[in-house]
Amino acid sequence: MIPDLLLYLLKANVALLLLLGLYYALLRRLTFHQLNRAYLLIAGGFSMVYPLLDVAVLLPQQAVFRQVVFPVWALPGNAVAAAPAAGPNYEFWLLGGYWAGVGLLTLRLLLQGASLAGVHRASRPAAAAGVPFREVAADVNPFSFWQTIYLNPTQHGPAELPAILLHEQIHVRQWHTLDVLLGHGLRIVGWFGPGPWLLLRAMQENLEFITDEAVLRAGQVDAKQYQYSLVRLSTLAPGPALVTPFSFLTLKTRIQMMNAQKSSHRQAARYLLVLPLALGLLSFSAPETASAILAPVTKTASSAPDVTTPTTISALPPAALAHIVKQYPGYRLIGVSEVRAADGSNLRYLAEIAIGRRPEKVLFTEKGEPVAAVEVEPLYYVDGKATTKSAADKLNSKDFADIQVFKGEPARALFGDKATDGVVVITTKANSGSAAVRELNQRIAAVAPKQKVDLKEALILVNGQETTEAELRKIPESTIKEMRILQGADAEKQYGAKGSKGVVIVTTK
Repeated sequence: MIPDLLLYLLKANVALLLLLGLYYALLRRLTFHQLNRAYLLIAGGFSMVYPLLDVAVLLPQQAVFRQVVFPVWALPGNAVAAAPAAGPNYEFWLLGGYWAGVGLLTLRLLLQGASLAGVHRASRPAAAAGVPFREVAADVNPFSFWQTIYLNPTQHGPAELPAILLHEQIHVRQWHTLDVLLGHGLRIVGWFGPGPWLLLRAMQENLEFITDEAVLRAGQVDAKQYQYSLVRLSTLAPGPALVTPFSFLTLKTRIQMMNAQKSSHRQAARYLLVLPLALGLLSFSAPETASAILAPVTKTASSAPDVTTPTTISALPPAALAHIVKQYPGYRLIGVSEVRAADGSNLRYLAEIAIGRRPEKVLFTEKGEPVAAVEVEPLYYVDGKATTKSAADKLNSKDFADIQVFKGEPARALFGDKATDGVVVITTKANSGSAAVRELNQRIAAVAPKQKVDLKEALILVNGQETTEAELRKIPESTIKEMRILQGADAEKQYGAKGSKGVVIVTTK
């Protein structure tokens, strides 16, 4: 299973690649360089936020069948099913590989910063034409970082130096270092995908487009002379990787952009294409409900619980029977029930199928189309305190003193609306007399007095087949997948007089 962190970063990479695809296809050649700067910054930010957005809450929700599935809780004398044997921990190795990559790139960035710090320490303050800079002794390409310009004035003639200083001043004034640092940060976080690498290169290239345009617009240097300076300085050693150099690698592209005709204002309409792309990405983040935008919303399910009534097998729609025959070869149809909303609407059919020793329930619409059931978990209380399913599963059933399961109105009366999907209350032998247990038991006694199931009188069903208490206790705990207990009206409604003393339903793996 892929860890959630890597799934998030994969989604971010896909979103960024789509946005960069639009940039390289339609926007990169436009002369709206400041707009492109904003686009690339927003693309980087949006790609990181997009996987966290959940637009499903804004879309109409269609009715969904909810089925509460309780865990394997053994009756007195039985034990909880053992957890499946652990296999290779792929998540650990995937995350380990990812963090190793993050560590290496972070170390690389720190080393580049240390190299820049060394250049700074070896340089000395200087000025030319009233512009301050740091004079370096090495034969390197002029560059700037943050609010500082670095160059070797002995490498440049009097006609060339003003253009270089103006170029780097523009980098400094417009805080281009921030863009570069952001690009490096995104590349570290999403290093395993091509998106952040392409984004950093696009940002650096566009920053040079912005600077070249500003230099020529200032009118202080001749365009041809400026381009010749770029060609000459491209032969010098590059500066540290974190900086914005005077001569960038994409020199040919820069010269072509400087000589290109200005884009018309009509071409700015291309930026509007990002809106349907962004909406498509957002709708993809909620695929289960995105269709609600395009199609009318059907009647939603009533907040009251559904009413399930046993019916004859012949009542099952032909389409549902055809689905069962196709999907479950060798099946045996145990029973069929009608499922309706509390007001009698929204008719569905619940078919219980036996495949070998394994039963399965499938819900169909009135026309016989299969409907996926959504499994939800109840609340868990251990020794009077709320806990999680994973924590409860780690307990040893031999240490249990008592287990109680609440559904419907009793559950909501005891624990509020958060208990809509049921509650499992476990008391261990070691803490059966604790203050928290006594307090919770008093609340339970006032709202839902405990009802015990006598296994000698209760109806016991294992994989849909009626059996006895003695046979039940012979079932190995490791083969039990689920155990449920029905009492009162629910038991009698589904199983008639046989369920009047309670029903114990066991499903094996």
